[in-house]
Amino acid sequence: MLICDRSENGSGREDLTLCFWGHMKYRDEEEILLMIAKFESGTIPRSDWRHAEHLIVACRYLFEHDFEEAAFRMRSGILSLLDAFGVDQTAESPYHETLTVFWMRAVDAFRLEHPELWFFELCERITSEFDKDFPLRFYSRERLFSADAKRTFLEPDLVALNKARRLD
Repeated sequence: MLICDRSENGSGREDLTLCFWGHMKYRDEEEILLMIAKFESGTIPRSDWRHAEHLIVACRYLFEHDFEEAAFRMRSGILSLLDAFGVDQTAESPYHETLTVFWMRAVDAFRLEHPELWFFELCERITSEFDKDFPLRFYSRERLFSADAKRTFLEPDLVALNKARRLD
């Protein structure tokens, strides 16, 4: 849904001052790029690094790079960010390889299915349509949350990603 905030410009006409799709908190691509720069520099506050931000960074990397390079950048960026947050990587790490690769694949598939969407629209659609439980359509809880799935990518055990016609 397109939401627009209109304001009076003093000439009796309304100006469109803010337009965005749905509920995304970023007002434009510039704000998204600033968030990505903070992610890459390790300066994004931990409280601002949420599910939507993961998906937006994935989307940007997939726009700019082939899948392998985008996945590498995402993985190394998350691990660097965890270091910046002060997370002890030698202890129980919150990094999850299967979830990282799954989301990169899901975002890439959605992006390729919707070539008509420009970057900002795609970010909004992805963040509004793919909630955190989406991987459970493809994985059992036991497999997805196993120690093996955290360490290395495991293929889904319920529905194969490459067998699903549409991810959404």
